[in-house]
Amino acid sequence: MPGEPDGGVVAFARERLLRRIENAQERIWLASPFISMPVAKFIREAVEKSPAKERRLLTALEARSVQCGVLSPAALEQLRDCDFSIASIANLHAKVAVVDDGWGLVGSGNLTGAGLGDEAGEGNYEMGVLLTSAQIEVATDTLAGWWRQAERVSAEQIAYYKSLPKFPKGPARKVGPTLFPPMTTALEAILAEDPATAASRRYWINTNYHDPGDERWWRRDWVSDGSPKSYEKGDLLVIYLGKENNGPQRCPAVLRVERPSRHEPDFVLEQRDFEAAEQWPFVTKTSVVAEVPPSMGALLSAANKTYHSVQRGCELTRTEFEGLARALLP
Repeated sequence: MPGEPDGGVVAFARERLLRRIENAQERIWLASPFISMPVAKFIREAVEKSPAKERRLLTALEARSVQCGVLSPAALEQLRDCDFSIASIANLHAKVAVVDDGWGLVGSGNLTGAGLGDEAGEGNYEMGVLLTSAQIEVATDTLAGWWRQAERVSAEQIAYYKSLPKFPKGPARKVGPTLFPPMTTALEAILAEDPATAASRRYWINTNYHDPGDERWWRRDWVSDGSPKSYEKGDLLVIYLGKENNGPQRCPAVLRVERPSRHEPDFVLEQRDFEAAEQWPFVTKTSVVAEVPPSMGALLSAANKTYHSVQRGCELTRTEFEGLARALLP
């Protein structure tokens, strides 16, 4: 994949891992003490596109993990059904992926929706490191040594653990904000486009207010403006949050225009209030291409812009768009 230097740090690994699995030619080795059913399905869908024959999962099969719901026996069944050999080390805590001889990742995230991020972009805030060639060799040797000592997991063992009763979940007690993982993989493909594809759409920046009570308001699938905009379907729209409401003065999201702007004050009134309907009555339907937490958004300087040059929204050149897009990548 482009933009993945040896030693690079990643915070949201699901798409990277799945794409590597799809393209694996010989070997897929995974290690994680916890694994969930949704992620097992993602892995199965990816591995069915791969000719790699050597498929291994090293985990820590123990009753408490199963009964707490962090290790799914059904997920292990999914992977056995697509020819993964499964083995267990009771005190395994490592999270490692090695694909063929050329790609490896060591990180904090388990093979779960919380650990890798799910399709909605929800999950824990994790960090991983893409291994150098020398580190891949060491990781491969280490995993091979662990595998020799591990106990192979049989279908009968999985069935037994699957029958165990689950522990009831207690009330969640958390301190501090919940951050969402960056979703930027699609930007890598856009930045790698050929010139003809890049020129087939227009690029815009849309200035909005920050909403501290709804940090991802752009997921509502529409934005509104105070004047008509000449957006066309397929155009890309960068969201800029100004300083109002203690805003970050950064660009945290890129949207795709799904339907051009229309004068729809009644729609805005239904969704918001009378003031919003009067001020921003022109509605554009959108979908999310990429997003990061507002505090991690791209600065306008990445596109050589200032607040005064974008405060009413404006069109961007492809070069300006690329500056903001690259600043969003981890």
